[in-house]
Amino acid sequence: MAQRVCVVGAGVIGLSSAVRIQQKVPGVQVTVLAEKFSPYTTSDGAAGFWEPYILNDTPPELITHWGSETWDHLKTLYLSPASADVGVTLLSGYHVHKQPQQDPAWASKVFGFRHLTKQELQLFPGFSSGWFSTHLLCEGRKYLPWLMTKFKKAGGKVQQWKVTSLTELADHYDVVVNCCGIGARELVGDNTVEPVRGQVYRVHAPWIKCFYDAEYDGHDFYIFPCANNVVLGGTAQKGNWNLSPHPTDSKDIWEGCCQLVPSLRKCKVDHEWVGLRPNRPKVRLERETIGNGSSRLEVVHNYGHGGSGVTLHWGCAQQASSLVQEALVSLQLKPKL
Repeated sequence: MAQRVCVVGAGVIGLSSAVRIQQKVPGVQVTVLAEKFSPYTTSDGAAGFWEPYILNDTPPELITHWGSETWDHLKTLYLSPASADVGVTLLSGYHVHKQPQQDPAWASKVFGFRHLTKQELQLFPGFSSGWFSTHLLCEGRKYLPWLMTKFKKAGGKVQQWKVTSLTELADHYDVVVNCCGIGARELVGDNTVEPVRGQVYRVHAPWIKCFYDAEYDGHDFYIFPCANNVVLGGTAQKGNWNLSPHPTDSKDIWEGCCQLVPSLRKCKVDHEWVGLRPNRPKVRLERETIGNGSSRLEVVHNYGHGGSGVTLHWGCAQQASSLVQEALVSLQLKPKL
């Protein structure tokens, strides 16, 4: 009988973990359980820009490792004929600052990182320094359906179901992978998980070809052109659970982005969107055994990625799949009684 693994959650962390488990552990039966699927996940609304963001005390060496593995994975997809269907593309652009900043840890990973010249800074009145670089962008609205198709073709099963307790899965699966993001606060009682609310516009502005990112007046404003529209953001409000666009935030985002690129005042607004980033003191990626005897359950936790779900997803899926493999081996050596 095939060993059974359940992945709870169908965002970019959950689906990438499910696919990687299939690749890492041949013959295992993998099921994805989730209350929401694409296009209704937080991953669908995110711009998908590769750059570590809101990771708090996650060890820098892990950020580098997971981020690098994800970058290499996305680069391989970009170089494949399927890149347009997958939603992975290259995006060049500008980070600008009011005050000089130390070069970021990711500078050596992206393409062509350099400091802006004096002539380039004339494009951004009021800003004294900045960087130019080329990044990978992975749009969840295309990438998640691609992952789901890949998962199903490999024999994966999918069930829409709101899991209220991991222990309820003990009779049905050998290992459960917890990728429920912000839902971990309720599902496993992790009170360190809190939302970081992100609000954005999606607008039609086909003349925008570069990304722009600037921090000033207590805000981080960003502009990311995607395949069908342009993302204007944003907010990073800790502890705010409001999923409706707020007029004050809308005004701040609009004015901040139009100050960066004045031509945006002529764009056509498609819609506004709000998502809750799953913030935590650090990413939780570890094994845990819950219960005992016949109700014992091996669990792999993979959640708390803040604003870096896309940036870290494949590296974390790699490690999660290894932990699942270890858990399955341990069950063979010490089966449930």
